Amino acid sequence: MYATKEKDASGPLERYVQVLEMLAAFSGSLRLADIAALLELPKPTVHRLLKSLARCGMAKGGGNRPYELGDRLIKMFHTAADDGWLAAVASPHLRALTEQTGETCYLSRLVGTQVVVASSLSPDARWRGYAQPGYEMPVNAAASGKAIMAFQEEGLVERVLSRELPILTAKTRNDMEWIRKQYANIRREGYATCIEEIDEGHAALAVPVKLSDGSVLYAVAMTGPVERITNKEMTKRLTALQDAALSLASSLSIGERLKGTQIATGPHHSIGLDRVNRAPTAPT
Repeated sequence: MYATKEKDASGPLERYVQVLEMLAAFSGSLRLADIAALLELPKPTVHRLLKSLARCGMAKGGGNRPYELGDRLIKMFHTAADDGWLAAVASPHLRALTEQTGETCYLSRLVGTQVVVASSLSPDARWRGYAQPGYEMPVNAAASGKAIMAFQEEGLVERVLSRELPILTAKTRNDMEWIRKQYANIRREGYATCIEEIDEGHAALAVPVKLSDGSVLYAVAMTGPVERITNKEMTKRLTALQDAALSLASSLSIGERLKGTQIATGPHHSIGLDRVNRAPTAPT
């Protein structure tokens, strides 16, 4: 599971930047306990960071008021994109997972009837997979597409499977009986695979992220050369993904709640599910 350390090579400045990123992503919605939970830091540590930021005008709030960016940083820090909070929440978890496994790791999400890449991080490696944020992941082939769609209501599954599904390689399948068996296996086993179903020579593993309300709107995944992803270390890779999914579930549940509060109370950005454009299908 991803755990933020009190001290690391990045030094204390990184802690302040993380707090500011969260304040920017959830402007006017965060309290001390929320920030501590999202960053997985002790409350006393977060309180100390906030006091320092407040003294120099970079943050404000506290007491009965939620924290937000200070006037000094309003012109510098803002979330121009509806889904900017996802990158802020997911990035530390994906960074830890990428460092642990050495593979490209990414978070996918359900957007209407599509599964799209929300955030992605690749290692500095000569031969690696990739997952471009914004691209659609086919629900009959991509590991993250399968991992999310396997847990949706029957009505949504029927609508998705009724449209034409792509055949991308010799190993891609789009027949309904096979896809539904895949979904049943995923619900039973707790993970999904994509073995050269999108790109020859590449594979992916994905684990669904179950939110606090029981819904599955996200999946965390990794992709890379098939001989690395499916070798004898596959069990360890799945364990790392499962740990990341548990950690992400807490942060994403908080994020969904906070964004829901912002939508209900007014003026900030919404998640904007109905405004996400269709995008080309992404590799694995």
